[in-house]
Amino acid sequence: MDILPKHGVLPSFFERIVMSGTDISQLLFAVIVAHYGSRAHRTRWIAIGVFINALSCFLLASPQYFYGSGDDALALTEEYSFIRENIDLENTTKAQGFPLENSTHDHKMNRVLLCNKLKDPNIVKSLDGETAFAPLVLIFVSQFIHGIGGLMFYTLGGPYLDDNTKRKNVAMLFGITMSLRLLGPTFGFLIASGTLKMYINPLLTPTVDHEDPRWIGAWWLGWVLIGALMLAFAFLMALFPRKLKRQRADDAKTASEPDVKPIPKLEEIPRILKILLKNKINVTNNLSGIFFVFSAMGYWTYLPMYMENIFLQSASSASIISGVIGIVSQGSGLLLSGYLISRYHFSARKLAGWNTITGFIHMVVMLSFIKLGCEGGNYSLGEKKSDGTFDLITPCNQGCNCQISKISPVCYEAENTIFYSACHAGCETHEDGVFRNCSCLPDLKQTVVPGNCAVDCGHVFMTFLVINAIIKFVDSTGRIGNMLISYRCVKDDERSLSIALHMTLLCAFAFMPAPIVFGRIMDSVCLVWGKGASGGSGNCMLYNGTELRYVFNAFAAALVSFAVVFDFLVWYYVKDLDLYKESDNGEHEKLIDAPKCE
Repeated sequence: MDILPKHGVLPSFFERIVMSGTDISQLLFAVIVAHYGSRAHRTRWIAIGVFINALSCFLLASPQYFYGSGDDALALTEEYSFIRENIDLENTTKAQGFPLENSTHDHKMNRVLLCNKLKDPNIVKSLDGETAFAPLVLIFVSQFIHGIGGLMFYTLGGPYLDDNTKRKNVAMLFGITMSLRLLGPTFGFLIASGTLKMYINPLLTPTVDHEDPRWIGAWWLGWVLIGALMLAFAFLMALFPRKLKRQRADDAKTASEPDVKPIPKLEEIPRILKILLKNKINVTNNLSGIFFVFSAMGYWTYLPMYMENIFLQSASSASIISGVIGIVSQGSGLLLSGYLISRYHFSARKLAGWNTITGFIHMVVMLSFIKLGCEGGNYSLGEKKSDGTFDLITPCNQGCNCQISKISPVCYEAENTIFYSACHAGCETHEDGVFRNCSCLPDLKQTVVPGNCAVDCGHVFMTFLVINAIIKFVDSTGRIGNMLISYRCVKDDERSLSIALHMTLLCAFAFMPAPIVFGRIMDSVCLVWGKGASGGSGNCMLYNGTELRYVFNAFAAALVSFAVVFDFLVWYYVKDLDLYKESDNGEHEKLIDAPKCE
């Protein structure tokens, strides 16, 4: 998501709408797909879903093919540096007085970062990006069809495993499969970390490195690689049979007969949904999931941005650290809980009680994060406006015509002061890695250096990571128990529709609104707004770190507290629920064994 505002001047609200395509399609089609797919050849339906997801990956990468890298990105390369120079080379050169003997690197640095005392401010405005809506439509469509493909996997895959495994061992199998599923995001984070360190066009030579805020990585390359892999796995998935059975002599006749179920009728859906909505365990479990996922979805969506602002981490570092460390912790918790549940067969009430305890711990940890953060120096942002944001134009940089669509902080070390960019510090030259002739400093002979002012934030950031890893581990130990309760509180032929109902509710009340609400909360503590395509506000460029810690963590903790209340109600209602009893038709006696923990 962070690449969208950089690649075009995209308002943050519109960005979230574009990325909601998955949730919209799942909201519309979850019940239909589950109802018909549950009685069809499920593995083939899942294979079709994986194939659709592969197509969505290729479609997501297609804007790079159709529209290229964009002028802003090309202008930061040696091969296309003339793009900025051609805007108005003669007028720009005369107004700025750039010495022609400057090195190539410093010359480009001046073009992009320094005080540009142009005769015509419109020359600078012409450098601002514009929002291209056709690529955004492609991204939305790719997300939309991705949601349909994911539906087939999540609504049909779990019941398929449950039907083909002995129930006393199914928890361990769920632990293994859910842990393996986490390897997908881990793999994605690793690919993203590598591809985003490559320039958007790997064949060109950039004049900035990946630590520069203006850097745009090869965001599209990872989607091509993932799409190719998914095509291969779609073919393999289609080879699985309807059921995985241990063949025995007395089952030979049954096994040879086709296992074809009657085509479901559309009018059956309201009847089953009415039953599910009257199920107290199912309803309270769904409500708990809505509040918990709302909190988790919003929190983890913006965590990389949060770590950038609160712990002064780069975008690529924040992304991979928040993803990989959290996923490893979750995977460990899922495997351990799966093993323990299969080994000791804990009752539904014990598992529900443990979910309540972990939710309470999660809430307390969220509140503790309010006091955890770093300060990178005192910002010099100009005059504060009535809405709480800042006007970066001050008397000392008024004639510089600085852009505010991209942040490139510089530090005046003598007073531990941070300027929004070298241009906003009034700096006119760049030599030996420092900026000179800065009109906003007390003395023109003094210098500023790129980046935030040096601060020892390592131990604070490490504390945050360790606590985060622990809470994700503890929280994940309750996921399999919760999954078993949701599977066993309904009849076998209602499971897929129950999962679909759960996904529909999550999409409507968690996945779709969570990023928007959390985004609005973050925007409420914005200090500097970027420029939109029409001259209005774009996405937020700088946040008030102290206020961000309070509103971000307190809101997440409040949502988790509601989830804890409904987890307690689940604990109350699951008194007599048997999680390990085989189906009445004895079907599980013929099924394969999952890994045993005895």
